[in-house]
Amino acid sequence: MKKEGFELSNTQLKKIVNAMVFIVAIFLIVRSIIFDTDEERYNSSLRNIKEEKFQGIVIDKVFEKYNHNSSMIYLNDETKFAVFGQFWPRIKIGDSIVKKEGETFFTVYRNNEKFILDNKEVLDGWKK
Repeated sequence: MKKEGFELSNTQLKKIVNAMVFIVAIFLIVRSIIFDTDEERYNSSLRNIKEEKFQGIVIDKVFEKYNHNSSMIYLNDETKFAVFGQFWPRIKIGDSIVKKEGETFFTVYRNNEKFILDNKEVLDGWKK
């Protein structure tokens, strides 16, 4: 008695793969429309900002080409963090910076000067 295996022809295999690709594409479109809203991106960004904490002296400022040309600030304790482009020219090497967890802003100290840069203001500007 001979057992025959189950085989798919190339045409059947192509139809199955095309159906799977179509299902995945529909899933991604529905997900982006329903779940990935501007409001959710805003809330996610705000949450990430609030989770950050750092404190130190700025030792370098670079644009990381391998990281989508992100503007990065390096502190003396080997911490690095990204800043919005609006803040880039306001931060100088030698500044002291403090960002507490749970807050959206960080404080910059330079000589006898102190100023606050609030990430939430930038995010709010994008909502408009």
